Amino acid sequence: MKTFQTFFVRYPSLRPDDAARLAIVSVGHFVAGPDFELARSRGHTVEHLIYTIRGAALGDIAGKHSRATAGSLWLTRKDRGYGYGTDPGAGLWEGRWIEYDGAWVRSLWSATSLSEVTHVPGCFEAAPVVEDLFSRVKSGRAPELHDAAALLWRLFALAEGALAGVQMRSDTTRAAIGRAQRLIRERLNESLVLERLAEAAGLSPFHFSRLFHRHTGFTPAAYVRAVRVSKAQELLRSGELSVKQVGYAVGYPSPQHFSAVFKRSTGMSPRAFLKQHAP
Repeated sequence: MKTFQTFFVRYPSLRPDDAARLAIVSVGHFVAGPDFELARSRGHTVEHLIYTIRGAALGDIAGKHSRATAGSLWLTRKDRGYGYGTDPGAGLWEGRWIEYDGAWVRSLWSATSLSEVTHVPGCFEAAPVVEDLFSRVKSGRAPELHDAAALLWRLFALAEGALAGVQMRSDTTRAAIGRAQRLIRERLNESLVLERLAEAAGLSPFHFSRLFHRHTGFTPAAYVRAVRVSKAQELLRSGELSVKQVGYAVGYPSPQHFSAVFKRSTGMSPRAFLKQHAP
């Protein structure tokens, strides 16, 4: 495969009144190999978007890093730098681009909450609209070209809807993770195995473990251990409980196990910590 294969169609006559509103400048299809890269540090002459059909690409759009996969939309601004290239791990990147311009563009972004958005993942609903827009631009007829501009509006609306769906899923995930974290804090002296935490979150153990790590940076077991050791340090500083009582209070009924976990996390035994920090 060549590094970059493409075809494109340029708008035959960008009239002043079209440019003053909203118009398609060009459309194109590309298949990029693993070595493809493009960078425009000063932006471009027109606005454009890229819809990924298959494969993947890595990009820095206006200072925001993202990975485009099938269904992704990248929105680039002509006055901001950007760069992208085929993800070496994917080895292939295929998609469509749409260049557009006009005084209405920024107000449309604002109306659809896209002013600062550069990446819209999972916007699969855009695929038939992109194809329809392409076919109309390729016809070259004025009515079809005006319809294509209207379809660009539709793409912005679909991007807004896709982002809202991502946010809703993210909110749902945060709530699920929050339920598990609350259980950990409130039942620290009880058994907090993966299955119990996943049940509190309302997720399967596998799904919960993956999402928990993504959102907290910890595996569930490591998070439980960190919270237990932190609480143990708090109790030891108070000096109100013995080492054995502290271990039991944070879920380690075996003094030996508690001592081993505590020392591995803090670098000192519970007794040494108590001696150093107790009032």
